[in-house]
Amino acid sequence: MTTTISKTLMVLSVLTTSASSILAAEHESELATHTGVYFEPKFIMTTGAKVSEEESTLDGDIGGGVGFDLGYSFTEYFALELDGSYTAATVTESSELEPSKSVTASFFTYGVNAVVSYPLSHHFIVLGKLGYGYEYEDLGSLEITGTEHGINGAVGMEYSFSPHLETSFEYEMANIESVRGDSLQLGLIYKF
Repeated sequence: MTTTISKTLMVLSVLTTSASSILAAEHESELATHTGVYFEPKFIMTTGAKVSEEESTLDGDIGGGVGFDLGYSFTEYFALELDGSYTAATVTESSELEPSKSVTASFFTYGVNAVVSYPLSHHFIVLGKLGYGYEYEDLGSLEITGTEHGINGAVGMEYSFSPHLETSFEYEMANIESVRGDSLQLGLIYKF
């Protein structure tokens, strides 16, 4: 799993560096600049994680789901947004005393983020997010539920098709201890 995350971050770094070098002369443009409200539905893939409980270990598998961001851009460099998501994944509980048991778990997250972005060209934008989020998890027949909260962050890249339409790719992580793990997100942004 760590290898997948490392490769993802490496690819994002290469794309950012390449786009910056190739397109540096095209910095200012109507496409990469926007102020006002935006909405972004997303497809989400979670990475899964291991969490040790009192007498067992919970191991989250790769999962999937949907989410959204609703934000307001104050300038081309700064925005605030609310986000929410629903994801599901298989979670396996293993213990020395009992046989392993796998269930489908549900995760609901929501939070608020500050977004810092930088247009590399009139099409490419790099961004970083820092915020605070809540997660509710329901591990089904394992009878484990709970709410956690903590700091979350993301790095990503956007590509502008028009002044009102962009696609985005983000890697999001949080300091919440959960079998959900981090996430990769692919979204379509509509700027009103």
